[in-house]
Amino acid sequence: MKKLLPIAFRISVIALLAFAVACSESSDPVPAPTPNPTQEDIGVIDSQIEDFLSRYDIPGASLAISKNGKLVYQKAYGLADQAQGKEMELRSQMRVASVSKTFTGVAIMLLVQDGLISLDDQVFGDGAILGKTYGTKAYSNRVKQVTVKNLLQMTTGGWVVNGNRDAIDYQQQMSNTQFFNWMMDNATLNFDPGSQYWYINSNYFVAARVVEKVSGKSFAQFIKERITDPLKMSGTVLGKNGTQGRQANEATYYGQGATKGFEYNFNLERRDGDAGIVTTASDLLRFVTAIDGNPSRPDLLESGIYNQFIQGSSANVGFANGISQFNQVKFFYGALPGTRSGYMFHSNGMAAALIFNGNADYTQTNYNSFASAHDVLMFNLITKNLNVYQDIDQF
Repeated sequence: MKKLLPIAFRISVIALLAFAVACSESSDPVPAPTPNPTQEDIGVIDSQIEDFLSRYDIPGASLAISKNGKLVYQKAYGLADQAQGKEMELRSQMRVASVSKTFTGVAIMLLVQDGLISLDDQVFGDGAILGKTYGTKAYSNRVKQVTVKNLLQMTTGGWVVNGNRDAIDYQQQMSNTQFFNWMMDNATLNFDPGSQYWYINSNYFVAARVVEKVSGKSFAQFIKERITDPLKMSGTVLGKNGTQGRQANEATYYGQGATKGFEYNFNLERRDGDAGIVTTASDLLRFVTAIDGNPSRPDLLESGIYNQFIQGSSANVGFANGISQFNQVKFFYGALPGTRSGYMFHSNGMAAALIFNGNADYTQTNYNSFASAHDVLMFNLITKNLNVYQDIDQF
């Protein structure tokens, strides 16, 4: 299988070549959001999304925009399923890939807020959070130095195998526990923890296991109880493997180039902590407005804990504990074959969540151009045409 590159971009300056929320284990239909009947189409917004879909040959998208904590615009575009001619709907669910990392980061911060752990706690070895539970070989000094913060800030120095490839892409047939044992015996950390930034998905696989160990609950149950239920995110579920695992309202995914055919051909359920979220645009925006530090809506994190959450490392100040930032903007992006997602919020009170059921091929030139254009689109949505929205709230 072609390597699934993690993607996250820092606006204009840095390109950051950057679960599983289980509100329910069922695949019952998600109730349709009820848009305020006074919402009117906004051409200057719609044209940007429609042009992007046409330019990059993406079947459909779902958008949600908030202003000062109010959901002022939500719209579905294009097709959720091309073969059936099914239109994208507000309740259409889609994978958000690496945007899931923000959920994991917030889960860890909630445990910090509870006083159960510190970001500086060690993860492996005698007296550490996970002790010596996983693997059969003695841990290296680097492994024993890894802290919770190193996992979230991508500064562990690795978890790579076979030519510095992310371990998460290997041994797809293994259960999570089997994979963790294999990873600890076979993956390496190539740098001292804290010394280098290196975007490796396996870090968030481990972080999800930290949540389970400290909370005494499954990762899915913790996310449900502490994030999705309190925020009334009824369209957010745990992604399942293969086409048979699709939710009732989940869109069909369409890869391009070398990613075509791999949309369902990988172990999504392993990716709970780093890429497993399936949600709607409005649900994602509910989450975003609960982690934006803006008093217009209640936040999940207290101010002191929030300040830790958004603190970057000395190796990369723009990548914090599951969230990226640049100047007045905070954001994250996600990518899998047939999926591209992102959220962004600004100190001006604007926030946007945008999910596609298509994605460019991972060839460097094509993908970088596509991802940069997505970045510009998101930035424009929260910094331009700010007076076109009605004073409504559809949350």
